[in-house]
Amino acid sequence: MNEFSHQQHAHCESGALSVLLTHYGLSISEPMIFGITSSLSFVFLPVVKLNNMPLISYRDMPRNMVKKLPKILNMEMAQKRYDDPHAADRELTELLNAGKLVGLQTSVYYLPYFPKDMRFHFNAHNLVVCQKQDDNYLISDPVFEDLQWCDARGLTKARFAKGV
Repeated sequence: MNEFSHQQHAHCESGALSVLLTHYGLSISEPMIFGITSSLSFVFLPVVKLNNMPLISYRDMPRNMVKKLPKILNMEMAQKRYDDPHAADRELTELLNAGKLVGLQTSVYYLPYFPKDMRFHFNAHNLVVCQKQDDNYLISDPVFEDLQWCDARGLTKARFAKGV
């Protein structure tokens, strides 16, 4: 296994996948992930507003890269959903204690390290958890230049946010 290296990316899902796969021995760039999953597109939806602006998207639907990439690369990637936050936190801690990196899908709004003016309700933000110290997690968030610390309460709230 490679030494972990955080990298900032342009997009969270492709960035988290690039970080995870590179760490586990398959060096693959964010543009390559966009390309091989055919996830680059353009959508303009003036009837859908985000911060009073029309929705403009340049990518596939959330989770499609995570769904497509293992099939394209002929590899297995463990994916789990939890109803119980305590069980999810317990398994996350076990995986981190075993030295594994863990990709998560969270809400941007409840991540305490996000500046308040960058927060919005979006429950498909991807990040990578690197380690746990006491009650805090070290996060490789692809949209940030540096690693971020997140308290357990904030991360759990972001993981189990309701809505879209």
